[in-house]
Amino acid sequence: MDQIKQGSNSRVEYTVAGNMGNMIAQLSLQVANLQTALQQKNKENDKLRAEAAELKHQIDNLRGRESNGKRPARSSNQ
Repeated sequence: MDQIKQGSNSRVEYTVAGNMGNMIAQLSLQVANLQTALQQKNKENDKLRAEAAELKHQIDNLRGRESNGKRPARSSNQ
C-alpha cells in the first residue's frame, strides 16, 4: 500500500514539476516577445524623434529666411 501511495506521490510531483516547467517556459517566451516589441517601439520612437527634430530645424530655417526678408517689427514701447 505504501508503495502505491509513494508511486502516486512521485507521479504527482513529476506532473507538478512538468507543469511548472511549462509555465516558466511560456513566461520566458512572453518576456522575450515583450522585449522584442519594446525594442521595436524604441526604434520607432527614436525615428519619430529624429524626424521631429529635422522638421523643427526646417521650420527654424524657414522662419529665419522670413525674418531676413522683412523689416523687424517695431515694439509698441518705442
